[in-house]
Amino acid sequence: MEGISKEELLYDERAERLRQIRAQRQRKMRKRRRFRRFIFLTLLAMVCFYFFSDLSKVRSLSVEGNYFYSDEEIYEIAGVNYETRYLLKPAFLMENALQNNQLIESAEVEKGLDGVIHIQVKEKLVVGYIIKDDQYYLLDSEGKQIKVSDKDLSSVKRYPLLSGFNDDQLDALTNAFDTVKDKINKNVLFRISEILPYETSFNANMMRVVMRDGNTLYGSYDSVGVLQIYENVLTKLQGNNVCLYMDEENGAMSKISCDEFAASDSKDEDS
Repeated sequence: MEGISKEELLYDERAERLRQIRAQRQRKMRKRRRFRRFIFLTLLAMVCFYFFSDLSKVRSLSVEGNYFYSDEEIYEIAGVNYETRYLLKPAFLMENALQNNQLIESAEVEKGLDGVIHIQVKEKLVVGYIIKDDQYYLLDSEGKQIKVSDKDLSSVKRYPLLSGFNDDQLDALTNAFDTVKDKINKNVLFRISEILPYETSFNANMMRVVMRDGNTLYGSYDSVGVLQIYENVLTKLQGNNVCLYMDEENGAMSKISCDEFAASDSKDEDS
């Protein structure tokens, strides 16, 4: 039997080491693949568990700044409820849905890490509503007339009825409200039952504001900003069914005799 040379022996040892190294690498790669597969399946199971459990649902909803719409209506417009999968409802989608509504000027949605969603909206200022051909329309401070659905009629009637105005008068009225829209507390509008045009010998463009408590306010269109102090005036006011004059120059209301306007009121009613 021929002897094995030193070079052949070294070659065989080197080849064996390479085989061992390759085998070792393959074992490590198999372990890594099994580990990655395990991690993937574990994560998949966790994701499935999360999304098919109540943990993935919205836990808390809140809204601020809404007057016309109820909280539930705001959630409906935003497309969110307590069955919504929290991670699948990005804030920007809810904001876009809200801002596409005719009565919402802006919206901001904040999402917490614990399933909490807070919605801040700014509604357009609704001056009141008008009725044309038995159809109700909201009138905002920009002069836009927004057709009202039957389901919103109860909300509409919280606002003043605008009666007897022609188109030019409505434009003047809404422009006046638009000028002070950031100062008007919307709650004061809910105190008003009806706003009507009113004419005197010294001003053909006045309005008569009939309050739900029985009081009546008189003033020019430009005096609408004075409405803001009505609640403060009530704390000092004596008597029922009182008439008040709104002075836009001094930003004040003064008690007047209702007889001063009775004649003009009678003419309006007769016409």
